[in-house]
Amino acid sequence: MIYPLCQRPARRFMAIPPGVLHVNRRNLIASVLLPAVFVLLAAQPAQCSDKKKEAAQATIEFDERAAAGVLGTIRDGLEGHSQRLLLSAFDGEKMEGFEGFRDQIEAYFTRYEGFRVSYHIVQTSEENERGVILVDFLVENTPRGGGRISRREGQLRFELERGPKGWKIVDFSPRGYFS
Repeated sequence: MIYPLCQRPARRFMAIPPGVLHVNRRNLIASVLLPAVFVLLAAQPAQCSDKKKEAAQATIEFDERAAAGVLGTIRDGLEGHSQRLLLSAFDGEKMEGFEGFRDQIEAYFTRYEGFRVSYHIVQTSEENERGVILVDFLVENTPRGGGRISRREGQLRFELERGPKGWKIVDFSPRGYFS
């Protein structure tokens, strides 16, 4: 039954004899649960640091996942018609002839207004602290002002080095693929 505030019946309290331990919710929380929570929180940073170490180890090792990330950047740059995104997959400081390659990409983007990319990773490996990707690459190019879509397919070989921002391409062949 619901009573208005002024008509509630009085609560009955039992007197606890001295020496008898009385455990209520507040005492239970303070004596058992809070220390358990502190122990769990103290153990959590160790678990987080282990996860960070595992993630760092995964980015250090070159595998198919790392290769797919770099190739995905190239694909996204081409399909999004973004030279900046495409070139972000390459290490301009370590790649020999990067300035000429950048000009080649600029001319490529000027000639075509759209791209569709597909690729298949054939092999990934590590050689002398470099990651190597062998990939079957296909680009469909849509020319500016209309015209026939051209297709270019071939097998590309990318060499990558790990830097502060992850794996970046430092060399690839054939160099004339994007021309």
